Amino acid sequence: MIRGTGIDILNIDRINKFDKNKLLHRIFSKDEINYINDKNNSITTIAGMFSAKEAVSKMLGTGIRDFKWKDIIILHDDLNKPYVQLQRMAKSIAETKGIKNISLTISHEKSYSVAIAIGEDTNNMSTYIPEEIKGLLPKRENNSHKGTYGRVGIIAGSIGMTGASYLASMAALRAGSGLVYLYTPKSLNTILETKTVEAITIPLEDDNKGFFIKKSYQDINDLSNLDVLVIGPGIGQKQETKEFIINVINKYKGNLVVDADAINLLVDDTDILKGQKGITIITPHPGELSRLIKVDVNEIQKKRIEYAIETSKRLDVITVLKGHNTIVTDGEKTYINQTGNPGMATAGSGDVLTGIIAAYIAQGVEVFNSCKASVYTHGLAGDYAKGKMGEYSMIATDIINNLSEAIKYIRRNDDEG
Repeated sequence: MIRGTGIDILNIDRINKFDKNKLLHRIFSKDEINYINDKNNSITTIAGMFSAKEAVSKMLGTGIRDFKWKDIIILHDDLNKPYVQLQRMAKSIAETKGIKNISLTISHEKSYSVAIAIGEDTNNMSTYIPEEIKGLLPKRENNSHKGTYGRVGIIAGSIGMTGASYLASMAALRAGSGLVYLYTPKSLNTILETKTVEAITIPLEDDNKGFFIKKSYQDINDLSNLDVLVIGPGIGQKQETKEFIINVINKYKGNLVVDADAINLLVDDTDILKGQKGITIITPHPGELSRLIKVDVNEIQKKRIEYAIETSKRLDVITVLKGHNTIVTDGEKTYINQTGNPGMATAGSGDVLTGIIAAYIAQGVEVFNSCKASVYTHGLAGDYAKGKMGEYSMIATDIINNLSEAIKYIRRNDDEG
């Protein structure tokens, strides 16, 4: 619900009548001044940010008289989109009025700067959805059942890492998969059966200490009914576990998501990823990619796109290189994600992404498109979580808990489009 609106129109020439140095230090914070300096002290930039502060003050219903100019801070994200940060008295007034989210636009018309601020009492977000993301998530039909929305298999977990199994499974379910089969070490099955009540747990032989072993493979029945198989979250890096996953990969003929410890276990056996009948996706963070392709992680971070593309071409896989602006590439096509925030740098966030990817593939979304839609959804859910929890307090389950909001937002825009 909208709690307040504000608009301000400013003749840009008015800025020239002021002592610019005095104006900047009286009106703007250090971060704002740094931004203005980066824009070569543009009069247009100054006017736009000045108008934005006026618009926000009007939206709060008080004007500047009840607080200081620097209580309203106008910042810009990586796409140069402006947003508002309130502090001190301005923040207190917003909280009193129940304003939890402020949408801000700044535009220029010839000699004028125009700013509009809208305050809402919810964490509703206005997020740009790229054209290549729109329309990817399938509409649910009335005449359908759980099998309609796909079967995901997840081989995950070891002693101390049952959380990875839980997060990947729950993310797959929240992202719409009809059935999730969780293959787990036998000695951990009770824990996961209790924790993941919606997933179907399938206990496999282990070493009685919570790790998969070579014989675990014997307990796996036919995998041909799965639409996608995930292997790796939290499985550990024991030699016998490696022998187990190599047997599974050799047996499985469908779409495969190789994640986390499975990537680490295969650093010297990457040829197994080539020539699979299904499409293989790897989801490394920079450290895992460094070990996989034997390139220093700092070098990878300098050339993230180049190394992601090179990896996809070399291994015949889709690479989802996680991190700020997650990259999805098959070696030919490349997508760079724009959603997400630093609060998502938390244990288990990658397991959540893996579950989403699997769920979208299982629902029939083309594999490369599934990866694109998944990183976008994952980041958007993280942005919703940030609005509620803040970046410092966010944990992976907060991302899962906001998947429904993210997916509703994407689908709503599809329907309206």
